[in-house]
Amino acid sequence: MIRLAFLPPIRTLAAEMKTSTSKLTLILSVFAVACAFTVPAVRAADDTDKAAKKTKKDAADLKKYDKNGNGKLDPDEQAALDADVAKAKAEKKKKKDEGK
Repeated sequence: MIRLAFLPPIRTLAAEMKTSTSKLTLILSVFAVACAFTVPAVRAADDTDKAAKKTKKDAADLKKYDKNGNGKLDPDEQAALDADVAKAKAEKKKKKDEGK
């Protein structure tokens, strides 16, 4: 077998490549697992914030539309809320269309 003096033996090159590939694979695997555990935690925090905002909005709506003070919206009170929501959506759409 002819061996070139300026190249290391093939076995040494293969061992080095395998080791660095294994290290890279390990690092990427650890990174992937870390991301897999981080994303649900971030989404859970977002869901908690959304739930808190919804609860606060529901309480404000109840305070505004509950005319008889019984702690729940009756059909006529719910209709008033629905009408205001529809009006707000229409205004938002109109404003969006004007911006185009």
